Amino acid sequence: MSSFLNRREFSLVFVTVLIGFVLIPSLNAFTKEQHWLHISTFSLSLYGKYLTYAVLALGVNLLWGYTGILSLGQSLFFSLGGYCIGMHMMMNLGWLGQYHEAIPDFMVFLEFPNRFPETGGFPPHWIPFKNISFTILMVFLIPGFVAGVFGYLAFRSRIKGVYFSILSQALTYAACLMFFRNDFTFGGNNGLTDFKYLIGNPSLIVADISEPILFGKSLNSGDGELSKFLFNQLQLTNQQNLVVALGQTNSLRVASILCESLNRIIATSAIYKEERFTKSSLTPDLKSEILLEPRDSRLLMLNRRLLEVAFPRYIIKSRFLGLRLNDPAIKRYLFVCSFFLLLMTYLFCKWLTKSRFGLVQRAVRDSESRVLYSGYATSDFKLVVFIAAAVISGLGGALFVPQVGIINPSEMGADRSIEAVIWVAVGGRGNLLGPILGAIGVNALKSYCTHVFPEQWPYILGGLFIFVTIVMPNGLIGLPAQLIYCKSFLLKKYLELRESSGFKANR
Repeated sequence: MSSFLNRREFSLVFVTVLIGFVLIPSLNAFTKEQHWLHISTFSLSLYGKYLTYAVLALGVNLLWGYTGILSLGQSLFFSLGGYCIGMHMMMNLGWLGQYHEAIPDFMVFLEFPNRFPETGGFPPHWIPFKNISFTILMVFLIPGFVAGVFGYLAFRSRIKGVYFSILSQALTYAACLMFFRNDFTFGGNNGLTDFKYLIGNPSLIVADISEPILFGKSLNSGDGELSKFLFNQLQLTNQQNLVVALGQTNSLRVASILCESLNRIIATSAIYKEERFTKSSLTPDLKSEILLEPRDSRLLMLNRRLLEVAFPRYIIKSRFLGLRLNDPAIKRYLFVCSFFLLLMTYLFCKWLTKSRFGLVQRAVRDSESRVLYSGYATSDFKLVVFIAAAVISGLGGALFVPQVGIINPSEMGADRSIEAVIWVAVGGRGNLLGPILGAIGVNALKSYCTHVFPEQWPYILGGLFIFVTIVMPNGLIGLPAQLIYCKSFLLKKYLELRESSGFKANR
């Protein structure tokens, strides 16, 4: 690390790591809510959002500040990463939507079960996103692939300067219009929201039910208060289908009916009553959870555990019931992951810009024609940087969505890309710390101004950009050097004026 970080930078990174990994999460986890040092879970998510924006700003800076490519389409790659993780979380909704179906509400409303009956309503391209490993892979590949195709066509055609900016903005606008369409299967203008679990969920699957014929007969015969309650809660059609499947001794069909019916029950109502669990031994953790009278995703997890206790012979105990998104511990993990991503992105950009590749990269920024005459294929260098910036932006979007709780086409609008450019300009382009300061500072100002002066915020943002462009061309990071220069310049002028005045007085 010392090969590309000097002592001052290493000390700064070390102190920042202590603050991000230790101090801030500890103030959220180990201080009381009434304490003045306590950081609320909401504030923690807000800080995490700022960090993901800083990652996006580093991607913009890698293009604009170090390569001289002003792209107005980075919000598209940011949103593509967000949509990937959003699809995974929608697949883990666990019957907790307003319609209490196995698919998201917008798919029920748009009658997707009729369009995709073979998959139960899920579009076929959604199915692989159930797997978290595949989802993470797509967070890398989809933004990188889109950037690779677009960048290859643009750079091979020698499109650069303002023309590239306009073309990248047109790409973003076209994608935004496409995602706004309801038939594009990504939620239309509402996008993806109402997430419950980050990874996994407690819903039953067919493999969780052992001996389905005996389990079905136990429910049908009303063997115990809980069995009577569960069977009476089944829809009339499911009761009839269950009896028919039991008569045919169709194990797979019985298991499928039981999964669908029980998932709907445990997602909508509390199954615990003392008389239903007189024969079951509940752990202290379960008893304390029952006293809290949980709802929504927490109720689903409790009901699943209660079923496992009540029917140990028929329902296989799950070791992992999912990560509940609203759990404060999960919010802390997401903040730490966002901070870790920002740190790794910073170190990657630092390594890249200090390498020989980075030297050529800055040479392309300063004089592309000279680099071409030197025998370098500048289009290849620009394409690699463009893909790297897109992947960085996509990773930021993937951590942005769980902390904000929504992703919709407005996040890929051209105005969001322009905002990211303003963050870099305010912080100082061509420097790795500048975009981080700009992204965090401008978004903190936005959070305050949109609360106090909501209608005036666009004018404030525009005025800030104009002010920085005219008065602070190097941004916040260049302000100390600019002040030192101004001080030395004024001192020089003062001494010249004094010397001139003294000369005239002597004469």
